[in-house]
Amino acid sequence: MQIAEPSTIDARPARAPAIWIFIALDCSSFGLFFFVFMVERLGQAALFNQSAQRLNAELGFLNACILITSSWLVAWANAVGRKGNFRQARRLLMASMGTGACFGVVKTYEYFEKFKDGITVATNEFFTFYFALTGIHFVHYLVGLLLLGVLAKGPQPFGPPAQAQAQYMKWLEGGSLYWHMVDLLWIFIFSLLYLMGAR
Repeated sequence: MQIAEPSTIDARPARAPAIWIFIALDCSSFGLFFFVFMVERLGQAALFNQSAQRLNAELGFLNACILITSSWLVAWANAVGRKGNFRQARRLLMASMGTGACFGVVKTYEYFEKFKDGITVATNEFFTFYFALTGIHFVHYLVGLLLLGVLAKGPQPFGPPAQAQAQYMKWLEGGSLYWHMVDLLWIFIFSLLYLMGAR
């Protein structure tokens, strides 16, 4: 049974604070990682600078552009979803997934290049941070792709027809905020690992 699409849906009254609490805690955890990284970098500036030069800043920048584009598509899906246009929202979410999947391809290639050059988590302190930060971020990224995949199915899986649209918008907003967090975290990781000390 197809759900009628109303002209406008305002998900704000149903907005739950849980996603904001999760994002705050998660960003705080990454912030602690970033702080420890900077402390270690101050003590071993030469080593960290030399190691940063072995990263491919072009690939890091490409991945930043990929996630920014994907986040923009998700934000667009939110905007049309609030107007009740779930069909277009689904198309935009699938486009966001396709764009976001390119991040995984690029990152996997970059990992492969590092391992081929003999660089591992045990190479030095810089690459310990590199693999830890990018690895944890990659897990967040995979969870985000999974969320986008669920949301791309539309309102149908989110309960009875009378409640599905409002529930769907609540999940769409929460999933979008999570995906924006994944994007933002990569921008910080890219700046700290790829740009600081790179030539």
